[in-house]
Amino acid sequence: MIYLLIIVLGIIALIYIAFSNRSSKKKRISYLQEFNNTEYVGTMSTSEQAINLSSLLDRSFLEDIALRWENFKKQMGKQAEIKIVIVMLVLFVAAIFFNRTFLRASPLLVTPIFMFLGAVMFYRWMQNRERKLFESQFPDALNMMTSAVSSGESVMHAILYVGDKLDGDIGKEFNIMGRRLQLGEMPDEVFRKSCRRYPYPSFYFFVITLRANMQRGGQLKDVMHRLNRTMFNARSIEKKKFALTSEARTSAKIVAAIPFIFLFVLQFLSPENYEFVMTNDSGRNILYYVIISEAIGIGIVWMLMKSVK
Repeated sequence: MIYLLIIVLGIIALIYIAFSNRSSKKKRISYLQEFNNTEYVGTMSTSEQAINLSSLLDRSFLEDIALRWENFKKQMGKQAEIKIVIVMLVLFVAAIFFNRTFLRASPLLVTPIFMFLGAVMFYRWMQNRERKLFESQFPDALNMMTSAVSSGESVMHAILYVGDKLDGDIGKEFNIMGRRLQLGEMPDEVFRKSCRRYPYPSFYFFVITLRANMQRGGQLKDVMHRLNRTMFNARSIEKKKFALTSEARTSAKIVAAIPFIFLFVLQFLSPENYEFVMTNDSGRNILYYVIISEAIGIGIVWMLMKSVK
């Protein structure tokens, strides 16, 4: 039965990864496909295009994994490898403690599963933290750049101005972009590297706007102002969506947590029943059924929440 549990958890993890990659990829390339259908970008040479959009988005699976790993190490900060080792050691100790206190199963089986799930949750937490920091700092960068462009600065000097005046990771990235442009590096290569660091749709649109202005010219001030307004409206819609679905998401979390809370309380209120569930073969069948049904239910609710537009 334990092998069936492992297979089910693996299938759920694969469905989750595939669904996430498909959704993110669809969001990234939808604008490119629409623009290609109207402007026939695929028939133009690179020099004729305002920006080579495919260079920002096209990556193989191995390149995507390597990119995620490099970004994760940057998010961890200095001495990232040591911090990652410490996190894995903490997960290892927590897995042993959890197994001895609650499951009392084979450590060779429980420890890898616990560490894998813990590492995935930690990675997701770091990604969400990085995205929130980006969304909180990027509007300030746009406002500062709009002000610099309005005062007559060029695109390169406006980027350097934001990099010098804005604190945080966004300011550092703008500073790196400006210095690379100063050294004569090709704009497509500079923006491609920055998009690898911040693979978010809002940053893609910002890069497209800059590159199109540098290649074709135009009223960058008005375009930047409209871009900032569009991103503000998009954030407002996203917050409204979360507000409208907050009750359903909270209810799902509470319902999913009740069986595990009850099992934890059962260890102290009725140790004999807890031992039956954890050690007896019939009791473990009940435990496996609860875990599998909870995983399927949470997966369905999660997909329903992600499908809300």
